[in-house]
Amino acid sequence: MTKSKLIPVKEWVEFCGLFTNGNKGRLVTISDIDERAMDNVLAKEMPLWAIDYDPIDKGDDIVVTLGENSMEFSHTIDAPVELWESRNEKGVVNQLRIIDRSNNEYNLTFG
Repeated sequence: MTKSKLIPVKEWVEFCGLFTNGNKGRLVTISDIDERAMDNVLAKEMPLWAIDYDPIDKGDDIVVTLGENSMEFSHTIDAPVELWESRNEKGVVNQLRIIDRSNNEYNLTFG
């Protein structure tokens, strides 16, 4: 059974830093869900390099960077409004879900 938790916006900077430190190198697939509920894969099974949040007064975006020894892929999610963390039955994070101001949904699924 997966448990999901909404991360409060005021905690995003710290959450992203701690999450990066604890999960760097984990394989992640990034996809977005379009208006037809189609799952579009942006990057598949690449090692996590970093997840960074710039607050509204500094850019208002979340940047997900992937790569093993260097940054090989980066995706910016502009104007995020929700950040959800899902954990599996063992308590391990298996997905982050980010929703932006335009109601676009991005899923980061960890292997």
